[in-house]
This record gives sequence, structure tokens and C-alpha cells, in this order.
Amino acid sequence: MIVPEPWMTGDDSSTLNETARVLKKLIIIKILRPDRLQIAVEQFAVKALGSEISDQHPVDLAEFISDKYSPKSPLLLVSAPGYDASYKVDMLAKQFNKKYTSVAIGSPEAFGLVDTAIRNAAKSGNWVLLKNVHLAPNWLVELEKKIYNMTLDKSFRLFLTMENNPKVPSTLLRASHVLVFEPPSGIKAAMIRSFTQSITPERCDREPIERKRLHFLVSWFNAVVQERIRYTPIGWSKVYEFNESDQRCTLDCIDEWLDSMGKGRQNVDPDKIPWDALRTLIS
Repeated sequence: MIVPEPWMTGDDSSTLNETARVLKKLIIIKILRPDRLQIAVEQFAVKALGSEISDQHPVDLAEFISDKYSPKSPLLLVSAPGYDASYKVDMLAKQFNKKYTSVAIGSPEAFGLVDTAIRNAAKSGNWVLLKNVHLAPNWLVELEKKIYNMTLDKSFRLFLTMENNPKVPSTLLRASHVLVFEPPSGIKAAMIRSFTQSITPERCDREPIERKRLHFLVSWFNAVVQERIRYTPIGWSKVYEFNESDQRCTLDCIDEWLDSMGKGRQNVDPDKIPWDALRTLIS
């Protein structure tokens, strides 16, 4: 005789723990409402692994340029195909007023430029950004050895951007700080990322109060465009490089206009907002 498990019989006795209840709910939702499966899976993961699994901790590149990290450990920015993470280095350099040299890997001339850039930056303490290093996986072994044997200024940092590629040497991965970036999946996920990384409370809560609504509109617009790009060529003729940097540019444009018009006032008249001018600048 086969004795069924409690979660299979629907028994709601005290012996049925909370994880089993959520699992039973997950199975029923998968059969009857597959459109709600993602939310049910998230709830089950929280019950089984703890609430920390759902916490979002945005990656802060500024942490890796502090003195507690060795300059001999490159920062490897791995991204999904079609998503360029190099703009994060550009924003970080502007934030700290730091000079850096950018070299795109892919041609024989680029290797000579890399050697010169690394030698100069190792002495001055500047940064070097190498893009698309997955195009030269064999050369990365030589690069790793070169960095290890050099005498580097403590402020020197080497940033490498690449797409996820199995041919990248494992020794480089172990020696580097690997950060993975990918575009958010879905409008909800894109808006959550906007309000956890780009639109901070310090930026959004400033007067006038209409700033919050405009920031929400920008976040919604950015999420819709990013999601629509997934359906190329339907709706778009080609895949456009539309990412977080475009959103930041739009937010800067709106904030600059509000600061010049608001002048410390708590409210501004929505009818006086130059919507046509904002649409033109954003588009």
C-alpha cells in the first residue's frame, strides 16, 4: 500500500509545515494558472531559502576602486549579448574625476595600444578599459601574466568588458572580480532596477514635488522601450543600444529644467512644463 505524502492529500493538519503548503500551492498554480507561476516560485524560494534570497543588492563599482582591493585584480564586467556595460566605467570615471584609456579589442593594432596604455597607467595610477576581450581569449593569458609581473600604482585599475564566453581562461576569472550585468526581464523588473539604482530617494524627493511624477514617467518610458527591443524586428527595424545611460541622460535633462524653473518652489504648474521640448530632447 502506497501512503501519499501530506502535501499530496491536501491535509492541513499541524504537521504540514509552511514550506510544504507553499509547494502545494505552487503545483496547483502551475496547472491552473501558469501566468502566475513566477510569483508563486518567488514565494516558494523565500520560504525555502529565506527572505534574503529576494533582496536586491545593486552592484556598486565604486567599492572596487578603494584601497582594500589590489590593483593586480582586474574588474571583469560580464554581460549578455547586446548589453554593453562599459558605460558604467564611464560614469564611474566622471563621478571620481578619473582619467582612463579605452581600447576596443578586435584588431591587431589594438594589442599594441593596450601595452602602451597599461604601462602609462601603471605609473600614473589611471584606469584602463578594454572592451570585448572575449574576442581574443588566447591573448588574455598573456595579459594576466603581464599584470601580475608589473609594479602597479595603488590607484591603477583594469576594467575588462566581455560577453559570456566559455573560452575565457579560468585563471583570469579566478584572479578577477567578476561582475555580471544583464538587462532586466520585464517592465516591472526594469522599473524596480530604475528606482533602486538610477532614481535614488535623495534625487527623487527634492522639490518641486512634480519631480517624482516626471521621474516615474522616465522610468516607465525606459522600461517600455527596453522591453520592446526584445521583439525586434517587430516594432523596430533593428536592435538599438538603449540602456541605463540613456535613462540617466533623460533624468539629468529633466532635473536641470526643474531646478532652473522651480527655484526652490514646492510646486510648478504642470501646464507650464514644455512637454514638446522635453519630448524632442529625449527622442
